[in-house]
Amino acid sequence: MSLIVGRISREDMEDFQYTLEMALKSTEFWKKKFFELDSENLKPEDMVSLTEKVKITPHDLYEIDEVWPNYIKKAEVFHTVMRTSGTTGRPKRIPYTRDDRFRTARQVEPWVRKYMDNGDKIASFFPPLPSSSGMFAFGAFEALNAKSAYYQIPIQYLLDKEMLLKELQDIKPTALFCLTATAYNLGLILPESIKKDIQTIVVGGETLTPELARATLELFENAVIIDNFGSTEDAITGYRVITKKKTTEFHFEESVVILKDNGDGYDEYKRIYITKVMRNGELTGLPLFNYDIGDLARVVDGEVRNIIRVKDVISLAGAKLHIDQVMEIVFNHPDLLDFVIIYHPLSPRNPKPKATIRVAYSGKKPAGIEDEVRELIYEANNPVRYEVEESKQAELTIEAVPLEKLREGLPRKLGKTKRIYIVGRDL
Repeated sequence: MSLIVGRISREDMEDFQYTLEMALKSTEFWKKKFFELDSENLKPEDMVSLTEKVKITPHDLYEIDEVWPNYIKKAEVFHTVMRTSGTTGRPKRIPYTRDDRFRTARQVEPWVRKYMDNGDKIASFFPPLPSSSGMFAFGAFEALNAKSAYYQIPIQYLLDKEMLLKELQDIKPTALFCLTATAYNLGLILPESIKKDIQTIVVGGETLTPELARATLELFENAVIIDNFGSTEDAITGYRVITKKKTTEFHFEESVVILKDNGDGYDEYKRIYITKVMRNGELTGLPLFNYDIGDLARVVDGEVRNIIRVKDVISLAGAKLHIDQVMEIVFNHPDLLDFVIIYHPLSPRNPKPKATIRVAYSGKKPAGIEDEVRELIYEANNPVRYEVEESKQAELTIEAVPLEKLREGLPRKLGKTKRIYIVGRDL
């Protein structure tokens, strides 16, 4: 089953055709991909059947002579070059034009106007250039001329509670911009005098499940969450609003998004393909059609429930463990607060892939918690149970530790709160 969402109405056809026309005029990669296709009569819904022939992958983005438009390579329009985090092995460089900035503003405008256009003070933990998240946040709000004040918080303050508290007490923020896990962790350490003033929490970059959202909102009693699905390549592709009472569906304001079966037997998890749509007269730094970003959408009853980032799935022989399944278990449990996963992938030195899930509790250790978590994982993911218990081709260990020891011995990186640590890469 496939779904297509976003800019797919009849009124969107002109912009889609304009975007395609400019890509074919200016970019060698897309000239080759659309060769022999009737591009003049192509519609957004036709992209569903073309995900094998017409697509671009993260590794393709290293070939800048092919994927960058001529007007970017010749510097005929001003552009910023942003840098990705290097998930695919080394950082990619992504051009971002003035028109891209206005497009990002359109992507976020609905929730900015509703929740953050009334004198808000934003404490942003999104890092500035060359990272994209700070560029998108600052640039979009500036382009919208939103009635807000944007305070850039040094991300090293996340490692220094005293400096962090002093900074936030001086600013008196009403909104937080940060990665998903950072928001939850701030809720655990900030005093009520700061948390009670927070009305909006804007998150992204990491998987957010309803369970983690609920746990975060319990810590910030007056807040709503804006959950953004974004990437350096397409900016803020989609968003949803989460309150204590309800969660809206994902809105995809300026992209065509295709969700297709991943072919791995996990029918709820759909592979995401993104097409960037510009408005007539605009020039993007990086044309994208069916961008196979590697992320997955969990679709339940025809609606996107979670978006799982590519780095948040691990393989246990023939099974896959998706991080949102672990989140559901941990953040639904009355005695558990957080977790990390230490993953030993298959290698010549390691004949069996192994995952150690370390769960954190507060106070007295709950009796039998390791066995309980294991059984809940098996209940949610029978292939994992089979590979661990029957075929014996993978290993799964559950450890329960006090919250203060959860990340003991694990590396910390400024601006990011990792949940999956890969032995041989992170450790």
